Amino acid sequence: MVQLAVAEGRPGSDQALNELCQLYERPILTFILRKGFPPLEAEDLKQAFFEHLIAKNAFEDASGLKIKLRAFLITKLQGFLIDHHRHYMAQKRGAGQVARMADLSETQALLTEPVDDTTPIVAFQRKWMETIATNAINQLRTDYEQRGLADLFAALAPFITGKGDLRIAELSAKLDRPEGTLKSDISRIRARCQQLIREQVAATLDDPSPEAVTAELRELMNARC
Repeated sequence: MVQLAVAEGRPGSDQALNELCQLYERPILTFILRKGFPPLEAEDLKQAFFEHLIAKNAFEDASGLKIKLRAFLITKLQGFLIDHHRHYMAQKRGAGQVARMADLSETQALLTEPVDDTTPIVAFQRKWMETIATNAINQLRTDYEQRGLADLFAALAPFITGKGDLRIAELSAKLDRPEGTLKSDISRIRARCQQLIREQVAATLDDPSPEAVTAELRELMNARC
């Protein structure tokens, strides 16, 4: 996606760039909020940060570096915030900016999350992992919907994280689906979700080997403790 995003003029390049920003804006916004910026300013800074990356062709630089996308973005964000602290924003909020990639309700949702003493970096890593998992589940949902199995996905989705409220027998009766088949369905969707998460992580690494993916997942999961 990074390679397509920086390929100016190629079909789909603008869409890839927009999707790239949308995919990872939540961890960026979380970090900025944890730095103590008020919601409106944090939203503006998030938007300005992505505009800054685009204007500086930073993603083009990233596509040729041996670096994790996560590390690249957080390093660039920290430098951007330092510059902002030193010089302030020359342009007032709302003047000449492009449309926001998320409305204020997204910022408000992040602000309602439990407050603890985690550092901005840890908060960023936690939100990064949540983003990876959400992307995988959304991809999984789309796959089921395309196969005409939207109702089955809705029933199985809570079991991906082990938070299903219904017992297997109850769900079997509700779906009119044999228990053995249902257990296979749950096992299959969990395995597929894990595979998609690993694919999502691999896409953010310069080294997408299984060992590197496992190491990255371990680091991200440790941030949740």
